[in-house]
Amino acid sequence: MFRPFRRPVVLVATILLVPIGLAACGESSEEKATAQVCSSTKAIRAQLSKLSALSISSKAPEEITDAAAVMEKEAAKIKESTPNLPAASKAPVESAQKTLQTELAALATTLASTAKASGNTEAVLKQSEPEVKAAIAGLATSYTQAYEALKCS
Repeated sequence: MFRPFRRPVVLVATILLVPIGLAACGESSEEKATAQVCSSTKAIRAQLSKLSALSISSKAPEEITDAAAVMEKEAAKIKESTPNLPAASKAPVESAQKTLQTELAALATTLASTAKASGNTEAVLKQSEPEVKAAIAGLATSYTQAYEALKCS
């Protein structure tokens, strides 16, 4: 006697509950953007750490170039995600991006002028190691301070 009503009730319950379940599973665009920015900042920090520990050798210019390329790629991902960040995070992230770009440009200028000074890049880098290390340390410090507001774990 109650059998004919069982299927419609189950069907109605499913139709009502599935969208609620799907909504609870999905991330908002703000959450996705924040996750992307945090992931990219972690990758950039890893490159900065690698550069900070770098010893000046014949491979140093290549390693610096590779690290800079990774940081540029991650910075592009951050820039792409910034419009979807929560309003409170946008300004600090945009400011941090500008700082990163300025510091990377300064580091590139330092390295380029060092490389042009002599045909022996390794010797010139060893001679200017304090300036290169200071530029990298300045970049790491500026970057860390700029992204503290995000509170990425």
